[in-house]
Amino acid sequence: MIRTLSLLAVPALLLAACGAPDSTPAGDTPTPVEGTATSDARKVTTLTVDTAPFDHFFTVQGNVETDRMAQVFPMTQGTVKRLRVTEGETVRKGQILIELDNDVVASNQDELETRLGLARDVLARQERLWAQDIGTEVQLLEARANVEALEESIAAFNEQVDLGSVTAPFSGTVDRIFAKEGELASPARPVARVLDLEEMYVRAKVSDHYVGAVTEGQRVDIVVPGVDTIASSVGRVGRYIEPANRTFEIVVPITGDQGLLPNQFVSLRINDLHVDTAITLPSSLILQDRAGKDFVYRIENGQAKRQPVTIGTAYQDRVLILGGLTPGTTIIDRGAGQVVEGEAVQVIR
Repeated sequence: MIRTLSLLAVPALLLAACGAPDSTPAGDTPTPVEGTATSDARKVTTLTVDTAPFDHFFTVQGNVETDRMAQVFPMTQGTVKRLRVTEGETVRKGQILIELDNDVVASNQDELETRLGLARDVLARQERLWAQDIGTEVQLLEARANVEALEESIAAFNEQVDLGSVTAPFSGTVDRIFAKEGELASPARPVARVLDLEEMYVRAKVSDHYVGAVTEGQRVDIVVPGVDTIASSVGRVGRYIEPANRTFEIVVPITGDQGLLPNQFVSLRINDLHVDTAITLPSSLILQDRAGKDFVYRIENGQAKRQPVTIGTAYQDRVLILGGLTPGTTIIDRGAGQVVEGEAVQVIR
């Protein structure tokens, strides 16, 4: 039985060796698979050139300042009698902050008031006597001079009494009180600090490379970590270049209460170039030949072709195109760094 199966298997093996008959009719050719003709072409993507606003910025460091921050000094020496305000309290201009002990001045003033009353009585009597042709003119003049001298002395004592009250130089906030009750205050040491955060600004130094590029009214963004960017503009441009570091000063006002504090460091992002309608491209698409000339790739008849371009300034990853491209032009995007002139390309999506 085994031998019979072996003999039957031989014709089958011979038939398999000769090959199966071709099922394709004579004269037909195989249909190529779609895409075979471009299978060797480099796959790329494209983008269409369009216009959009373009802005260029440069950044400098600045310091927050205010002109309304004052160390308050007493105008006379005396013991601190009473603190009329507390730290953090809002005060108005002229409000009393600290009272000094001026009891000695007050007692001397009382004595002068008594003497002034007597001198006025004497003057009144001399004037009545003079009206009756009694007495001399010298006596009358002496009485008048005595009254005037005492009045001037009392006015001076009143000023000294006023000096015993330390007042706010402007409306704002009491940031710090240095004096303590019972201590001796003197004009040589400050007793309080008052500041107003409503009128602050940023002062910064800019390289002389930007002379002429920074003007008053120019857009500036005040950038502070952890705080929303504050929009402002250049308020003043310095007219002097520091010879030591070749910089000039700019001042940028801070409008409203933005939560910034005096002496805080911030960054100023200055807009030194603005173009309403500009052509820009990602910097990765700008290539250079051996001569250093810039170009991009466009597609012509299924092949990559160089398109010379003239570039301007760049900001972040965008380059300003000054010439060589017009809106609506299609250029190679992904794959631009791998293709060469005349290479077959296939656009994919």
